[in-house]
Amino acid sequence: MSSPHAPTASAPDRTARRGRVRRVAGAAVVAASLALAGTACSGDAEKRSFTVPSDLCGTPVPTAALDPVLPTSGEKLTADAESQEVGDTHCRVAVDGESVLSVFSERRADPSVAKVARGNPHMDLSEHTSEDGTYMWSGQGGVRSIACPAVSKDHPDRGHVFVRVLIYDEKRADADAAKDLVLAVAKSVAASEECTSGA
Repeated sequence: MSSPHAPTASAPDRTARRGRVRRVAGAAVVAASLALAGTACSGDAEKRSFTVPSDLCGTPVPTAALDPVLPTSGEKLTADAESQEVGDTHCRVAVDGESVLSVFSERRADPSVAKVARGNPHMDLSEHTSEDGTYMWSGQGGVRSIACPAVSKDHPDRGHVFVRVLIYDEKRADADAAKDLVLAVAKSVAASEECTSGA
């Protein structure tokens, strides 16, 4: 039981003290959040020490189209292909020795984009289809048919050329980024001398 002579804080004083405590606590939370955010951002930037290339195995590709599908960490990026022949290429992209991306150009007898899309293992490339039916894509890749007169002339039995992109890491799945990349690669391949020299 309190002494009748003990001083008591008035209601306005108690309210003011509670307000000061809330403001101090709130400021501490905000400061901690900003510090964590800053650490996360600088950490991500430091983890990726490789340079995003401007081509894939000799095929020019805008870095803006390639950057979103690559890992946010890693030291060394390599891109290797055994063949440079349009219609018979497989460019394997790896970061620190682990495959992250593959880009193909393939000759087919069948002009069906859907059949090529369905042939991709472990992923459904038929989630989205363009209005003209020339390409299909999903979060982990895409396929597009391209006009390639030189290849069609030299290989009449398999004269339909397709560009196919596979993104192996599910964490990098992004339908918009995959679409941008397959369209960028297809545009570059279709404009190459290997495709247009027979036009």
